[in-house]
Amino acid sequence: METTTHAWRVTGMHCTSCSILIDEAVEELDGVASSTTSLKKKLTTVTLDPQRCDPDQVAEAIRAAGYQATPASEEPGEPADAARRGWFRRAVR
Repeated sequence: METTTHAWRVTGMHCTSCSILIDEAVEELDGVASSTTSLKKKLTTVTLDPQRCDPDQVAEAIRAAGYQATPASEEPGEPADAARRGWFRRAVR
């Protein structure tokens, strides 16, 4: 199984139970290998089989659990990858 990893910024969490609920909801999806949610970082990272699970399904599962989910790479003002982040830091200085 070839997997890919995706991340979402999650809002609406206020305790550790929230992060557990999100991980349980996401891990129920067919094709999800793992889900890790950080309350401190407000971030859910999911490893999935793209042949069996679409990232949009993950976002919908997070929303169905009662939270807001935005792909981490699509937030305004936040570059999508590490190389671009390095460029962004140099350009801002």
